[in-house]
Amino acid sequence: MADRVRTTVTINGEEYQIKGDMPEEVIKAIAQHVDSRLRTLKQRHPQLNMTRLCMLALLNMAEDLYHLQEQNEELVRSMQEDWRKRAVKNGNL
Repeated sequence: MADRVRTTVTINGEEYQIKGDMPEEVIKAIAQHVDSRLRTLKQRHPQLNMTRLCMLALLNMAEDLYHLQEQNEELVRSMQEDWRKRAVKNGNL
């Protein structure tokens, strides 16, 4: 198991200490992504408070994850079907 890394990141102008077992550059990249999403939403919806902006960012990123998982599952199904066809063609089934 990798050592836990403590990394300082800045999100929406505030510093946070993040402790995790991912490489520091990955933690920083994720924090930069969150910061970017919040800034974009803040520009589009200046009337929203930070709690609502965070909830909107969370929902947007959850939607992104949902669609990526769907795409991944479809790719796996497609690859499995392709492997089955190749196995039948080659007489391995």
